[in-house]
Amino acid sequence: MQPTLTTLSTLLILSTFATSLSLPHCPVEQCDPNPTNNKCDITTSCIRNSPTGQLHCACRAGYKAAAKDGDTSVHYRTKFAGQEYRVFVKPGTPCDTLCDEWWLGPDSCVEVQVLPHCS
Repeated sequence: MQPTLTTLSTLLILSTFATSLSLPHCPVEQCDPNPTNNKCDITTSCIRNSPTGQLHCACRAGYKAAAKDGDTSVHYRTKFAGQEYRVFVKPGTPCDTLCDEWWLGPDSCVEVQVLPHCS
């Protein structure tokens, strides 16, 4: 009887581990589209990145947060079709720093890391 319990326990642990690996979660909390509740900084807007996608505080085109480019806990980009250059931030974070080569329009802000699972 003991091998059965060990086998079941092992399967349960592996199942839990596999589920946590297959469901990446965006490290930044979503905003609320209601302006009185969204907590986005005045330099951002709470937008949905696809018809059924997540809600994010979006920087103005060409801007990012004053954080290290690889710090995805503060700012990141997504695979938002037509808006790949758009930088998103956690609620309350200002977007007041110009991106590198901000004048390139759709090709700007590429220094900020893309988090595809936040799309």
